[in-house]
Amino acid sequence: MAASAAVRRAAAVVFLITVLSTKQTYSKHTNVVLVGATGDLAKKYLWQGFFDLYQAEHAEGNTFSFYGGGRNNVEAGGPLLQEIVTESRKCSTEIDSCIQHRENFVEMVKYHRLKSEDDYTELCKTIEENLKQSELEERGRFFYLSVPPFAYPSVSANIHKFCRPKEPEAWLRVVVEKPFGHDLQSAEELVESLSEFFSEEELYRVDHYLGKQAVEEILPFRRGNWDLEAMWNTEHVERVEIVMKETIDVKGRLSFFDSYGIIRDVLQNHLTEILTLVAMDTPQRGNLSDFQQKKLDLYSQIQPLTSEGSLIGQYEEYNSQWQEELKKEDKDSSQSATFAAVVFTINSDRWKDVPFVVTAGKKLDERVGYVRVVFRKLLADENCIERACPHNQVIFHIGHGKLKVPAVLVSKGLPKPVVPMGWVEYEPPADMEIFDLPASAYHVYSPEVIRDAYSSLIESVYRGQSDRFVSSPHLLASWRIWTPLLKELEEKEPRKYPGGKEDSTLQYVLVDDKLYFLSDLIVDRSDAFAFSTSSSTGTLNLATLPSLFRGQRLVSGESDKVITQLANDIKDIALQTLQTKELFHIAFSGGKSPLKLLNYLVLESERMGFPWKQTLIWFVDERCVPHNDERSNFHFVEKNLLRYLDIPMYNVNPMPVGGAYEECDVNGADQHHSKVSNILDGAFDYVLLGVGSDGHTASLFPGSPALQEREKYVAITDATGDVEVKQRMTLTFKSINKSGNVGVLLLGKGKHGIVKKLQDGGVDVEKLPITGVKPKQDSMTWYIDHQALFGQ
Repeated sequence: MAASAAVRRAAAVVFLITVLSTKQTYSKHTNVVLVGATGDLAKKYLWQGFFDLYQAEHAEGNTFSFYGGGRNNVEAGGPLLQEIVTESRKCSTEIDSCIQHRENFVEMVKYHRLKSEDDYTELCKTIEENLKQSELEERGRFFYLSVPPFAYPSVSANIHKFCRPKEPEAWLRVVVEKPFGHDLQSAEELVESLSEFFSEEELYRVDHYLGKQAVEEILPFRRGNWDLEAMWNTEHVERVEIVMKETIDVKGRLSFFDSYGIIRDVLQNHLTEILTLVAMDTPQRGNLSDFQQKKLDLYSQIQPLTSEGSLIGQYEEYNSQWQEELKKEDKDSSQSATFAAVVFTINSDRWKDVPFVVTAGKKLDERVGYVRVVFRKLLADENCIERACPHNQVIFHIGHGKLKVPAVLVSKGLPKPVVPMGWVEYEPPADMEIFDLPASAYHVYSPEVIRDAYSSLIESVYRGQSDRFVSSPHLLASWRIWTPLLKELEEKEPRKYPGGKEDSTLQYVLVDDKLYFLSDLIVDRSDAFAFSTSSSTGTLNLATLPSLFRGQRLVSGESDKVITQLANDIKDIALQTLQTKELFHIAFSGGKSPLKLLNYLVLESERMGFPWKQTLIWFVDERCVPHNDERSNFHFVEKNLLRYLDIPMYNVNPMPVGGAYEECDVNGADQHHSKVSNILDGAFDYVLLGVGSDGHTASLFPGSPALQEREKYVAITDATGDVEVKQRMTLTFKSINKSGNVGVLLLGKGKHGIVKKLQDGGVDVEKLPITGVKPKQDSMTWYIDHQALFGQ
């Protein structure tokens, strides 16, 4: 005890000298205690955060004492802490004042063992003696608990019993780190145990993502841009994506991670907190109770999360790392997810039918975090007639990725945003693409000074800004949403993925509020139709199959083999075309015929080396409905191909049918004819056709006047038998037959009838329009699977 008293007296003398050396009179003082002062988090972030606080507040005439606590004795812990504080503190600029502040700060940080009740008693006696000797009035006490959650109750009890400030006006603020429980029950127990010692106003739960500058800007952005806030609803927003991807694995922290998994580690806290800032009704500025209530209101509107609306994955090396690090046997395995995607639906007038998809994963292809608010397409935009209109969007770029810095991006098709104080307009490199669009398509602004999240949050604790932390009611509301899903997912095996590179394994699609891995979609889905690598080779003898159909090349077999060959044929033709031309032009047919091909291209394009950047996409025909209508061929191709691949939207050329339902723009066909004439002289490099049961192809129906069109490449035609959409726009035989290559795709037993009609080789264009397709010799191939060819 005598040695401890000597240390206490020496610390008081050093502290007094430091205070007096500033030659100013101070009236308020803050005592900061970091419990777990030599841990990894403290070393990497927390001491820098406290140094940043000291620098900022010293200039305002505020004083501090800093104490680091650990379980080692002073002889071991003291030098270690001094080394950490000395080596880890950085000045933003190496100016004299900062260097002096750093030297002062290092001298001010003092180590105390904090293991027993006596240790806390000694620490708080030191705090009181320093205040008394320096004649300082205490502003408050700031305890940061950088220790595991199991230590919270004992540390909290000691703080409450021995370390509360004596001054009636002085505050006590205690910070705890996640995880805040493992499920609802454990969170309730943690809340109850902490509430024995601290009021809600004294407790600050840190989610460091809430200190990231782009996340901090979400609510101020909404308040400062009311014209955009007026569009922040289901009428204008199509979907919201909240994403955190990392390239690292979890080696070195498997003991923790295996107990929690990616959902508890990232989605339940970081991404859910961000979602609330995006989706909640805008609270009154500076009104804490209004903020808390609006956040609770949002939680009450979130619909139960389901396993059907969730996907999980695990990188392939996880189990071998788990076995090695945790000393498990080879027969043991873990089902902990390292990737997850979950869709939220919100039952409110503002967000009805708007999916919020949150995604996070370890060992993925890139490190990036962002919030992406994607707006519905404005079909009244004149540019949409000439080419595909990209989605307008607001992006809160949290960090890393291509931009490297925190930023807010707003499409130039939206109102120009107000640049807030402390932020500046930012110009990314001219050749940078962000979500398939050049950076020049956005208004971009970024913080003038880049700040670490912990520095920002430490300052917020000091200022008592509790709206930036997770309150007890909000914590429990979040766990009520997540706990049932976590229990469901315990029975679900995660999808294995290679990890560390771009890969199609984790690509997924949202259909009716449910998430599907693309490769898992079954063939008979009405709205999705995917390639499967595990299909049977079939029972037919391939040697007996014909090699020609109607005198032209035939590719047949099980449907998956047909699709594989078709995809590779198109790729080979594209690469061959690009040897002599700058661009490859392909026109896709409408309807469900090409769906399986589109899904295969999504899954296999990277492996195949398909040249999408040099490919211009056109359409064989189009229904006379807006491009965002489910019946639109453009919408169909966008939903099943374009959104998943790195295809610039200016490479896509939809037919200009206009925005009215059921009736085409009378000038649209002439406009598109002129465009096709000027760019292609009518000749596409590849045209993919389907065939209807009545023999129509494209939208060239039996008996249609368009069958006789000899001058134009594009015509408007009536859709025979379509009770919903009477008119369509279509390529004519003049264009189809001028094209370099034509493929005709027929899949499934339902096509067997029309295949039988076509097998005799006769030509009757009026009754069977497909027989009018006669491109130049050897440039037409029929792709017909066994079911369509043989009816079995």
